[in-house]
Amino acid sequence: MDRDLTFRDAQAKDAAGLAEIGRETFAETFGDLYPPGDLRQFLDDTYSIDKMEADLNDPEVEVRIAYSGKKMLAYCKIGPCKLPVDTGPEPALELHRVYVYQHGQGVGVGRILLAWAIERARQRGAKNLYLGVWESNERAIALYEGRGFEKVGGYKFKVGDTLDDEYIMRLRLA
Repeated sequence: MDRDLTFRDAQAKDAAGLAEIGRETFAETFGDLYPPGDLRQFLDDTYSIDKMEADLNDPEVEVRIAYSGKKMLAYCKIGPCKLPVDTGPEPALELHRVYVYQHGQGVGVGRILLAWAIERARQRGAKNLYLGVWESNERAIALYEGRGFEKVGGYKFKVGDTLDDEYIMRLRLA
């Protein structure tokens, strides 16, 4: 892999590439956990080009892309908190995704994107940054805990007809 990493904010023209990263990284990381029909339905519903275009056209959503050379390697998405958690009166945002192709993991791309998300949340005035993470994704949980996130709840994450147990984690920004 080319280690020449660059980062930029996503634009509308990036929708297809982001949909591809979303589909491929979710499938390569979690695909063996679900019946094929459930996985296909989830990928089609969640990572369509139309969904990505809607995100990129939403002024409250921000997406940052990492490139290795000229190839998209990863992305990070933040926006309004949609998790089933009482955020209270303080402004809050959600870290919706940090997705890195497997061949790009272990070189710090995820950490750089996470740092970007935390800084952008602060700049936008959020007092808390929330995220949802599968309870068995120990690598991601360790990354988040290492940045100061704490488990504050849980919920069921639906993939097709399958329900997964997820943690809700929070980082206090102020």
